[in-house]
Amino acid sequence: MISNQNRAQGETLLAFQTSLTGAGEFLEASKKHNTLISDGCVRTCGTRDELAVIKDPEVKLVIWQRELSTDLSTWLEQLRPAELPDLRVLTTAKDLTKALHSEFDGDVLPNKDMRDLFVKDIHLLVTKFAAITRNTLVDVRLERISHDACWKFHFDAVEKRLLTTYRGPNTEWIQPEHSTEALRKQRDYSGPIESLKHNDVAIFKGSRAETGMGIVHRSPPIADTGFTRLLLCLNAPSIVSPEPWLQSQKD
Repeated sequence: MISNQNRAQGETLLAFQTSLTGAGEFLEASKKHNTLISDGCVRTCGTRDELAVIKDPEVKLVIWQRELSTDLSTWLEQLRPAELPDLRVLTTAKDLTKALHSEFDGDVLPNKDMRDLFVKDIHLLVTKFAAITRNTLVDVRLERISHDACWKFHFDAVEKRLLTTYRGPNTEWIQPEHSTEALRKQRDYSGPIESLKHNDVAIFKGSRAETGMGIVHRSPPIADTGFTRLLLCLNAPSIVSPEPWLQSQKD
């Protein structure tokens, strides 16, 4: 009887120790994956999945601070401006790869392996944005910019917009407490200006978000600097979107 009781107590103790170990591992895993950093209505994160925090009504901007392949970044920086894509397509994540390749002519992105790597990265972002916005179709813009496009401080007239700069100076944005001044003064604004970092992926809320105004931002003025930017912009479908590119219609 005593032997059986001791054995039972030993098994109970072992189970308890195992549960503590498991709990510790769970807590450590939680710490590793909980990479969100909050600064009021602006969040930064360390994973693509955490971009979904933009659905929080209190969040107006989420920034994924990521590392892009060095080979891909270097290749894009070394391309001549004429070799950079400049296109717009409304498509599903499923059809995106074929849609993009259909828009590339022989002079654009002249390296198949690197082009495929580039398209794969865009595909991952389109898939995530479609899931966050609950849209089957995504309005995909790849813009080659060498002028002062959208240089004015502004709110986007959308609910949510994803931006990432693959080459050149990055999108600039304003902390909410300085938004009114930046909108009013524009080029004369001399207050603090934030900037996305190299390879950052950001989702901004716009003026049509459920909480009203989003984050004021702008494209960096680059006229006469010699820079050429390559910007990816993702939006939900709208009345200004092109006709959908669907593989079923191409077959």
